[in-house]
Amino acid sequence: MTWALVTVCGYVAAKPTIRHFERGTVLCSFPLYVSRRRGDSEEAPPLKFQVDVWGNQAETAMNLLDKGARPTVTGRLDEEHYTDKDGQPATALRIRFAEILDYGVKSSEEPTPASA
Repeated sequence: MTWALVTVCGYVAAKPTIRHFERGTVLCSFPLYVSRRRGDSEEAPPLKFQVDVWGNQAETAMNLLDKGARPTVTGRLDEEHYTDKDGQPATALRIRFAEILDYGVKSSEEPTPASA
């Protein structure tokens, strides 16, 4: 089986959700929108991904990410085909087994640049 691995940087479009399973595993999911351009200046609709983070990093993601954060994630790209509420076929992009490379959160403890 071949998987497409992707790395994307975008913004969290809604507060992440977390689920705890009976076996002790944890899943954090959130929508990630990636801005893009067509041509030189025309703004295109964002690419929309649903991101799934498992395990210890799921707890960290839940604590650090909020709507508007700009994380960088890498994981296995998958697509899901379904029928939307209007009865039309639709496709959703999902990044499974994601690893968060950068949470896009600035620490309040970061040193500030010295004044000249």
